[in-house]
Amino acid sequence: MEVSELIIKNSIKNQPIGETKNLTWFICDIGIFAIFKSNMNIPEIKILKEALSISLDLSKEEKEIYFIEGKKIILFYS
Repeated sequence: MEVSELIIKNSIKNQPIGETKNLTWFICDIGIFAIFKSNMNIPEIKILKEALSISLDLSKEEKEIYFIEGKKIILFYS
């Protein structure tokens, strides 16, 4: 398991910072990540719009997708 996956896995235990229609949002030591409520594909623009709905402008951040314990997760970081 990569270090970033371990950090995300440990941060899932914390209180989410927000919830939108398709995602639950968390903060971690390396950025902000969201767990998809289902493993369906959501266009990036829709993810960014959902982030904006809870006052997160992630449009200029780098992003990576992970699958951890069967959950699809998108990580945003600088």
